[in-house]
Amino acid sequence: MPASSSSPHALLRPLAMAVLLATTSSSLPALADDIATSPAPGTSVTEWSYASESADDTNAGANGPEHWGELTPGYAECSVGSQQSPIDIDSQSRTLNEAGPKLDYHSPLLVTRDTGHTLQIEGASGNTMTLDGTQYTLSQVHLHVPSEHAIDGKRAAMEIHLVHSTPEGKLAVLAVLVEEGHDNLALSRLLSRLPQRGLSETLTSGLSANLLLPREHAGWQYSGSLTTPPCSEPVTWFVMQTPIEASQAQIDAYHEWQGGENARPLQR
Repeated sequence: MPASSSSPHALLRPLAMAVLLATTSSSLPALADDIATSPAPGTSVTEWSYASESADDTNAGANGPEHWGELTPGYAECSVGSQQSPIDIDSQSRTLNEAGPKLDYHSPLLVTRDTGHTLQIEGASGNTMTLDGTQYTLSQVHLHVPSEHAIDGKRAAMEIHLVHSTPEGKLAVLAVLVEEGHDNLALSRLLSRLPQRGLSETLTSGLSANLLLPREHAGWQYSGSLTTPPCSEPVTWFVMQTPIEASQAQIDAYHEWQGGENARPLQR
């Protein structure tokens, strides 16, 4: 979680954000962690968390997922939205898109950043995804532990979200599940550059987003929402059927850095 306001890390945050914002090419408005970056220094933000309500501490989940919609009118969709994400995907009843989206990822990911809620990875512009005839540009990539989506009732160890947008503000997220298995070289590079709280790190060399994808791109498409406040709808989701692998040590390393789980409960 973010350092306190009196810590050296907190004092460096405005400078770090200024450097990051000066180097990013995105001009789209921020919509929580799933679209872009933290607000400018000094901007008031309603705090939210992934903390769940506890029988031992009634205040433990006061700003957790169960209450996101109550925190501010701007988050109301988290409670009243009709297409909220994540969901449990029934592989027998949902139509599998065997071809998958058209991906053109040729620009490197360059920076890892702690948003206070996830590890976010950002890079040069130019990476695109075409789905249903609409071309989206990759805005950022981030991680969740455990997975947010479930397949036939089973959640994976982790989930990677590749967040895309159009100049008009349409959103599409490509979700890749991560299961325990062999070491993942791409994750090794990201985990080796984990930033301090509230700060960012530059990757020693650019990382291709292609390395975070399975070989097969078939998956399930549905209309949903952001999985973090303000839980905006609609968002086009494409959840890949084939997971990638990461070692238990890698999963544990991210979980420890994150400080616990950062996955929203299933919504439907």
